[in-house]
Amino acid sequence: MKLSPEDSIAWIKKRKSIFPKMFDANTAITKREILDLMEAARWAPNHKLTQPWRFVVFMDKGIDSLTSKQIDLIQSSGMDSETIQNKIDKSIRKGGQCSAIAAIVMKRDQQRRVPEWEEMCAVACAVQNVLLHAESLELAGYWSTGSFTNHKDIRDFLSLGEKDIHLGWLFLGRPSADLDKKRVRYEGQEFVDFRTV
Repeated sequence: MKLSPEDSIAWIKKRKSIFPKMFDANTAITKREILDLMEAARWAPNHKLTQPWRFVVFMDKGIDSLTSKQIDLIQSSGMDSETIQNKIDKSIRKGGQCSAIAAIVMKRDQQRRVPEWEEMCAVACAVQNVLLHAESLELAGYWSTGSFTNHKDIRDFLSLGEKDIHLGWLFLGRPSADLDKKRVRYEGQEFVDFRTV
């Protein structure tokens, strides 16, 4: 199937970040839908087909385990008690709103055939594919990092290799309503520099 240029750009414009607080906590995403999203990730551009994206998906009690690990890290962070409590409350709220939370991981090519930054870019492309496809499945997604992204304890929790990198979290759920928030974006001429000579 070939999209018209108008349909293609219209679909890209529809993609939006939907925060977990805007998810419908009473309607879960299925494993089948998660795998459908991962099928979109598969087709991201990547140099030498290293396919460096990996997703560790937490669902059901897995979200509870992840939240518990994050709470442990928050409590041992050395922050003041009010900040600690606020961060704990936020982690619990996010976990309660999501159907799934996926750790976004760059799995480094063992042969180091391409620079690390290229593999990070490929993972970002995979996440973009997931978020674009989520729109077609009427799912909501939000990519977030946070202070414990790629933290040693999180790396251990995710069983990462020495050269692998945790690039954040993909929060997934169903939108609670049709959300049409206004988004201000630069026009093309504001971020493109043409050089013809």
